[in-house]
Amino acid sequence: MKAKNLIQLLSLSTSLYMLSKDEELMNKVSDLAKKGTQKLNDFYDHVKEGDDDEQLSEKVLRTLKEAKEELDRKIEEAVIRIYEKMNIAHTNSIAALQEELNNLKKELALAEARIIHLESQK
Repeated sequence: MKAKNLIQLLSLSTSLYMLSKDEELMNKVSDLAKKGTQKLNDFYDHVKEGDDDEQLSEKVLRTLKEAKEELDRKIEEAVIRIYEKMNIAHTNSIAALQEELNNLKKELALAEARIIHLESQK
């Protein structure tokens, strides 16, 4: 083996060892595994319910479609909340504001020129 591969393997094993020693992380992984198992059991129970005439594959596909629609809805709601929090302005709005700023700068320059002209007449 090349030295690079040995270093990578050593680095990986060290990282895995450090992760396994992190008790909080392991507790979170354990909790996630329990939640995942419960979700799978709920999914299986949901699929078992319903008409006996309907095939298992059709039930699974229908349930997956419902889950996808719910996930899409939740993602959309999350994105909307994020954009509202960040107050992201559209590119058109930014361009309009820049144009307005340039116009105000021109008006200010004209006003300064008028003031200088008026002061020079005194």
